[in-house]
Amino acid sequence: MANHAISQHIAALAGIPKQSTAAPVLPLPAVKPGHRLVPATVGLPGSVQTIWIECADWCVTDHTQSVGFVEDINHEGEHRKMSLSPSHGDRVPVEVYLSQWPSSAEDKGQPTLAVDLDYEVATYGRTAALALADQLVAFAADVRRLAQTLPDDAPARSQADEALRRVQGGAA
Repeated sequence: MANHAISQHIAALAGIPKQSTAAPVLPLPAVKPGHRLVPATVGLPGSVQTIWIECADWCVTDHTQSVGFVEDINHEGEHRKMSLSPSHGDRVPVEVYLSQWPSSAEDKGQPTLAVDLDYEVATYGRTAALALADQLVAFAADVRRLAQTLPDDAPARSQADEALRRVQGGAA
C-alpha cells in the first residue's frame, strides 16, 4: 500500500515546512455599559467624514451635525429650564444639563453637570452637583416660607366683570 498514489502524496506532505499559525483574532472593543455607537460627522467643508463614536445613553446631541475636529465632539443631556424673570418673555436665564467633552483635559473627559446662568456656564462634578442641589432645596424652602407670609392673592377680575364695570361708568 505504500505505493498507492494517495499514500505517496500524503508522504510528500510531510516534507513541506510547517506554516506559522496566524495571530489570534482579537474581539472588537465592546461598547461601555450605558453607551451606544452613533455616527458623527467630522471635518471641514470639502473633507467631511462620518466616524462612529461612543455616546452616553443620556446624550440627546445630534452628532450628524458636522463639527470641525474630533476634539470638538461633545455630549449634552436634556436641558432642564427655569425662568426667574417672567418679564423677559421666552428668555430662559437658568438651565441645567449633563455635559461631556471627551477630549477635554479640564474634566478628564468625564461627564459633568452644566449650569447655564444667563449664558454663563459652570460645570460641577458629582460631589459639587449634589451640594448645589442641597443648596437649591434649602433656597426653595426659604422661598416657600417667605411666600407663605404674604397675604392671599386678590381674586382676578373676569372679562365680564371688567365689561360690566365699564358699562356702569367705572363703579363695580
